Amino acid sequence: MELQAYGEQLMQNKIGAIVAIEPATGEILALVTSPNYDPSLLVGKERGKNYANLVKDPYKPLYDRALQGAYPPGSTFKPTQGLIFLQEGIITTATQYPCYHGYINKIRVGCHGHGSPIALKPALQTSCNAYFCWGFKNMIDKRGTKAYDQFEIWKNYLVEMGYGYKLGVDLPSESRGFIPNSEFYSKSFRGPRWSANSIISVAIGQGEVLATPLQIANLCATIANRGYFYTPHVVKSVADTVIDAKYKEKHAPNIKKEYYEDIAEGMRMAVLGGTCRTAALPGIEVCGKTGTAQNPHGKDHSAFMGFAPYHDPKIAIAVYVENAGFGATFGVPIGSLMMEKYLTGTISDARKGLEERMLNSNTIISSGVKKH
Repeated sequence: MELQAYGEQLMQNKIGAIVAIEPATGEILALVTSPNYDPSLLVGKERGKNYANLVKDPYKPLYDRALQGAYPPGSTFKPTQGLIFLQEGIITTATQYPCYHGYINKIRVGCHGHGSPIALKPALQTSCNAYFCWGFKNMIDKRGTKAYDQFEIWKNYLVEMGYGYKLGVDLPSESRGFIPNSEFYSKSFRGPRWSANSIISVAIGQGEVLATPLQIANLCATIANRGYFYTPHVVKSVADTVIDAKYKEKHAPNIKKEYYEDIAEGMRMAVLGGTCRTAALPGIEVCGKTGTAQNPHGKDHSAFMGFAPYHDPKIAIAVYVENAGFGATFGVPIGSLMMEKYLTGTISDARKGLEERMLNSNTIISSGVKKH
C-alpha cells in the first residue's frame, strides 16, 4: 500500500504508468496510472455529473495506462532482441557490429556516440541502436531463408515472452499491445518482397511494435528470474476462495537460461556505467534498461525497466512517462526511487534531492493537450 501511494505521488502532474512486480510470484506490488481521479467522485448524488466530467477530461483519467496504454517500448525492447539473436545463433556474446553514429546499410538509423565495433553487453549498456538493427537484419535476411518465415520465428519468440496478447492479469480491460506478423507486412507492401531494412525500426522497439507497461514489467520479471514468469496478478488470496491455478503456473520462453544471464549482466553494466547510472542505489545491485520512445505526436516518451537485487531479485519495475524526453530523465529516477522505497523503506539522504525533483516536476506541459 505504501509503495502504491508513493508511486502515485511520483506520478503527480505526469501522464503515464508504473508497474512493479515481485518476480518470484508474479504478484503486482504497485499499479499506478496517471492522471488519476478520486474514487469518491463516483459515489452519491453527483456521480453522474462527475463521471461525465471525467469522460470529457482531455487527460483521460479514466484510461488505465498501466494495463491499457499501448506504447512503443523503445529501447526497453532491446533485451528481447538480444535473447532471440542468441537463441537463434545469430550472435554470441562476442559478436561485434559497427556503429558509425548509427546503423548505415542503404538506410540509416541514428545512434549516439560510443565505441565501435561493439558487442552485446556493451550494446545494452550504451543502448546502441545499430547493434540490434544489424542483429535483426542478419536474422530476417539470413541466407537460404525467406524474410516471411524468419519474421514469424522472431514474432513467436516475442509472444512466448508475453508480447502481442493479453497476459491475463486479474483485472478488466487489459490491452494486448501489438506485435505484427508476416502477413501484416505482406499486405502493407502488397506482396512478400520485403526485407529487414523495410521494417528495421521494430528491432529497437519502434515502428509498428506496441507494448503495455504491464508487458514491459513482465519481461523485466522474466529476466530477473533468468527465464520464466508467472502471470501478473493483484489478488494474493481471498478467504474461503481458491485462487485460479493459472497464477501459479510457470511460463518459460524457449530460450536458454544462460542467455538471460547475459542480458542481466548487460543491464547491470547499464547501471554501473551506462544509460541507467541514476538508478544506482547504495548497497543494492540494480539492473536496468532505459527507453526513449519516439512519438510522432510530440515530445518523446521516457521509459525504464529494471530489477533489484541483481541476484535473488525482489522487485521488477516498468515506468513509462509520456512526453518526458530521454529515458534517463524521468523513467530511470522514478523507477530507482520506487525500488529503493520498496527494498529499504526509505530514501537515502544522498537521493533526497532527486526525490524532490521527481515529486515536484511537471511533464504534462509537454503533452500537447491544450489544458495545462
